[in-house]
Amino acid sequence: MDEKLDTELRRTDTVMAAMADGLVLYAADGKILYINPAAERLFALTSADAPAEEGLRNVSVFNANAKPIPPEQQPVARALGGEAISHEVLILDGPPPHPRRSVSVSAIPIRGADGNVDRVVATFVDVTRLQQMQVQRDDLLRVVSHDLRTPLSALLLQAQMLQRSLPPGDRNAKRVNTIVANGQRLAAMIRDLVEMVRLESGQFQLARKPIDVQTFITELVERLAGTLPTERLRLSFESRLPSLLADPDRLESVLANLLSNALKYSDAPAEVFMHSSCAAGCVGITVTDHGVGIPRQELPHLFERFYRTEANGRHEGLGLGLYIAALLVRAHGGRIEVESELGKGSVFRVHLPVDTEVAAPVPGSVSAPG
Repeated sequence: MDEKLDTELRRTDTVMAAMADGLVLYAADGKILYINPAAERLFALTSADAPAEEGLRNVSVFNANAKPIPPEQQPVARALGGEAISHEVLILDGPPPHPRRSVSVSAIPIRGADGNVDRVVATFVDVTRLQQMQVQRDDLLRVVSHDLRTPLSALLLQAQMLQRSLPPGDRNAKRVNTIVANGQRLAAMIRDLVEMVRLESGQFQLARKPIDVQTFITELVERLAGTLPTERLRLSFESRLPSLLADPDRLESVLANLLSNALKYSDAPAEVFMHSSCAAGCVGITVTDHGVGIPRQELPHLFERFYRTEANGRHEGLGLGLYIAALLVRAHGGRIEVESELGKGSVFRVHLPVDTEVAAPVPGSVSAPG
């Protein structure tokens, strides 16, 4: 029995030693019980680093925005407190000549028979090259979007001026309208690219204000009337809704995207319903359409960057609208969900937390036609 156990232990040790990713096993007091060769290389540990945690103490830890993280807030310390950490990107900076590295950390607590954390197993994946490529991509997007926006704005302005100057029934009106429409689509794509880079890099701040949900949505629909068939919209509100503390411009971006998609992928005269309610400290805003729907297998990917559904056969835009909407909702501390059935339509739900210090119930009607 002992020989069989020894064989299994040697086999396990061989597997962990062969792993390309770093793996470290910690005791409940934070001492290192095992560290594989990949982790030693990642942390640039040498034979002089005995025990291994002495070498790790020389490594400075920063978050993805290059702000120092105190020891008690680092992933392993939090896992020792019972929290499961998954794919958290950190920056490690050791003493010279070791270069600064970006590392994706996962740390899982292992509990003993008494329910207390007995061990923590942590994996470390070097994502420095990937992070560098993402920075280069973001820099390229900034340059491209900036260099495109200036000439496009001038072109669109001239086309719109020409559009307004043409007399009714002019044979060139259709061509000019096509130029304006496609110019506006291109401008929207560039805005999405810029917004994506800002959100992913954390280069934005929410300008939160108290928002009366019913007034906000009603006015939003009025503003969209010139660009969307809002006569097909039907709005309804719970009798009493608390105010939200949210960034009105960002919230408008989220809701306008959901309404635009719902109207685009449901043919007239099908109606689109937007309902607002409150439960469990959140205001829920639901957009329901009876359009083409989305296949079940595509739903998990719907909020991914550059993802475009194949169900409707249309490939408009860059596939960033729902991705950006999800980022903005999460930035507000909320969540976004979707249910859909092919051929029967879709339901999108946005849940935004109520700020209890600012929010107060306000009267609202049971329904309001769009």
